Amino acid sequence: MSWGRAYRQGLTVGAADFRDFWSWKSWSFGWMLRILTNAFAWVLLGKVLGSPEKQTYLLVGNSVAVGAASALWASNACTWSRYDGTHPLLVISPAGMTAAVIGRTSIWLFNGVATSFTTFLVLALAFGFSPPPLPALAAFPLVVLVCASTFCFALFMGCLIGRWTRLRNLALDVSGTLLLAFCGATVPTSFWPAPVSAAAQLLPMTHGLSAIRAVLSGAGVGDMWWSAALELLVGAGWLAAALGTMQQLAERGREDGSIELI
Repeated sequence: MSWGRAYRQGLTVGAADFRDFWSWKSWSFGWMLRILTNAFAWVLLGKVLGSPEKQTYLLVGNSVAVGAASALWASNACTWSRYDGTHPLLVISPAGMTAAVIGRTSIWLFNGVATSFTTFLVLALAFGFSPPPLPALAAFPLVVLVCASTFCFALFMGCLIGRWTRLRNLALDVSGTLLLAFCGATVPTSFWPAPVSAAAQLLPMTHGLSAIRAVLSGAGVGDMWWSAALELLVGAGWLAAALGTMQQLAERGREDGSIELI
């Protein structure tokens, strides 16, 4: 089986996973209502502070952060094949497990993109934020880039917790909190001590969010491209780490029998 076919089959399973979680009604009035309630609270904080700049900062930051947090669900999805009893079959399959795992989990990347754009649209309408059309369109691929780099980070995290699946929800909550706190969504990364700020440069969303802010504020194109390139580099690094870890754990599982059903 080719890589592309294995990916498509995995994506089909991922779509079924998604339908198990949400119908269009529960996604719209359950998931999005929860996301928007949280985002509104942050933006209203900026309004209470009486600063249009802070309000816009929080609006843009939280619109992007909710998409990244949604893409993090891929870390949980990496462990589901163990509960389904298909993990050993994926490990020993001729096509390998990489394509199938990426396919199954990438549905949460798409959910992240949809969540981010829906949140931005609602917040922009509610608070009268209307960036020029061209910068708004230019921000579209940058949001996709942020969600994709976060997805790569989630894959790596999912590989790490694959053998300790009971930690999956804790890992999801902690990682989402870290991104929201330290990657520039609510306060600039420079707000934190230098070691924390430096560590944030290695996390997804930090540079991509900077690129989005630059393009929406009309800053220089050079700043936007540099930040976007750094985000792409960070995402590629996490993807390489995820693929290497996935392969290593699969080989170790063959050796010590840790691919058994759970």
